[in-house]
Amino acid sequence: MKLLKFGWLAVALLCLAACASNQSNEDANIPRTPQRDPIIDQEAKKNAKLFKQTEQEMAESLQVPDITYQFDSIRPPDYSYELLDKLANILKSHPSMKLVIEGNTDIVGDRDYNYWLGASRAAAMKSYLVSRGVLADRIRIHSYGFDRPLTLDTSEEGRWTNRRVHFVLTKRNWESVY
Repeated sequence: MKLLKFGWLAVALLCLAACASNQSNEDANIPRTPQRDPIIDQEAKKNAKLFKQTEQEMAESLQVPDITYQFDSIRPPDYSYELLDKLANILKSHPSMKLVIEGNTDIVGDRDYNYWLGASRAAAMKSYLVSRGVLADRIRIHSYGFDRPLTLDTSEEGRWTNRRVHFVLTKRNWESVY
């Protein structure tokens, strides 16, 4: 008799456990709005502030805004030419300064293609600066592909934030940079 009571108790506990686990599975299926990564807005605000700098302020701060790209594009966006002209003027008037241009992509596509895409974006920026009179040996390019994202947000805005060219103005010798 005691064994029968224990058996019913075990069955009742198993039923309760099944109901509890079923409840959490139902909660898991409720669609939730993904949280927007705050880095997206922080980067947008930072870039907007940096775009407003004068050439002198940019040369002193060594801070340059990033240029973001359309999906799968290597053509510099139209808005970038004003910034590139400022950079050319800074580099021509400050002979000790050098520039590293880093190409970055979003996560769409394979690794090799994204390295090529990042390098092509950086090379397009370098080519424009050289056409404006900057000596080519004062500019280095590097591609990170999708290996250095600013955000892991895979929304369109998150991928837009990662599709960028990042500029590093420096007064250091190349030997200490590379």
